[in-house]
Amino acid sequence: MIICGIKHQTVTSHISVIICFFTLICFCALPCMGQSANKKAIEQRMMKLVTNGSIVLLDEDGETLISHRADDLFIPASIIKIVTSAVAYDILGEDYRFKTELFVNNDGDIAVKGWGDPFLISEEIELIAKALIDKGITAVRKIYLDHSNFTDPINIPGISLTANPYNALNGALVVNFNTLNLSRCAQGEVSSAEEVTPLTPLALVKASNIRRGAAQRINLSSNPQECRRYAGELFTVIFEKTGITVQDKSVNHTKIDDSKWNFLYTHFNTNDMKAVNTGLQKYSNNFIANQLFLTVGAVKKGYPATLEKGKDAFEEHISSHLKIPAGQLVMEEGSGLSKNNKVSANIMIRVLRERPELAELLPEKRDALAKSGTLTGVSNYAGYIQTEKGLRPYVIMLNQGSPNRDRVLDLLVEYCKED
Repeated sequence: MIICGIKHQTVTSHISVIICFFTLICFCALPCMGQSANKKAIEQRMMKLVTNGSIVLLDEDGETLISHRADDLFIPASIIKIVTSAVAYDILGEDYRFKTELFVNNDGDIAVKGWGDPFLISEEIELIAKALIDKGITAVRKIYLDHSNFTDPINIPGISLTANPYNALNGALVVNFNTLNLSRCAQGEVSSAEEVTPLTPLALVKASNIRRGAAQRINLSSNPQECRRYAGELFTVIFEKTGITVQDKSVNHTKIDDSKWNFLYTHFNTNDMKAVNTGLQKYSNNFIANQLFLTVGAVKKGYPATLEKGKDAFEEHISSHLKIPAGQLVMEEGSGLSKNNKVSANIMIRVLRERPELAELLPEKRDALAKSGTLTGVSNYAGYIQTEKGLRPYVIMLNQGSPNRDRVLDLLVEYCKED
């Protein structure tokens, strides 16, 4: 049979092909439609957990997958340390090493000038002593300390002093995080709990309060004078242990005057910026964070370091570098202790996107890489979710009574698994 010049059989065949084609398209589209519906349902469940906060998730190429109140300001708590690490990389450089300078005068004295090294520990002081011996220094009259590169005092907003070294008092010349790690045996004898760190006169005084058979870490930060005394004593004891005789073991302070002091040696810490940032992120170390914050401010705005210079340097850099209008970052200090710190999820996600190497510094939590931030009424996460295609940056900022960050992060991971 011929219809309009076309055989009926041919028409039927063409129609069958068309039907099969559209059936195949619909069949293939069903999983995608299902995935889309699942993602939407997951996102809705997330939003029910957020009464006052922000959630942002990007894909591996930086495209936005989820964005809720991305430009609103919230209290970041410790997730601001991600910004601290990133800006330190940008301004100081990945190869940056903190320095400590040594000077001599005509009286045979040594002066130690601090530049904010957060890792000026016993091992580093021993290296300094060995370097001085290599330069022919085997005896000194007095040791002087120069703290003038940081203003005094540095009062970090929100800090509470504890025995933990991560809350040490910030300063230009800080040794061993301003802490003593001591033990006292059952017979009452006192020893250092760290093999490389010798006992100092101050340590022996503090150890008298430790019960027999116990060990204790003592944070000196509540007493700035004791912090400075410990620094001077530690340099003296390690110098003598290494082979440099110190005639007058009193602790002395000065501000280096070029007319009286001659430069002798610069010690660069064995830890580069990656190692410093690893310590900062791994232990959420408030002391390291603010040493970086203060140093960045001084490098950009001039010494001596102040919190105000740090604030200006960080806010200006983020605004200009990320091309984000001023006002989306308020940074009083670099650790997240201050509730006056404010940041948008938009800034946090941009920093994470631009600095993917930060991923290797973050701990694993709930099938994600996460930096946590916690204060009263603040429950945040920021980091990366690993997929087969790469890293997906995310930010969860909840400034609310219900600390739902774990549930939100679980849902973000579930969302990513839908692809």
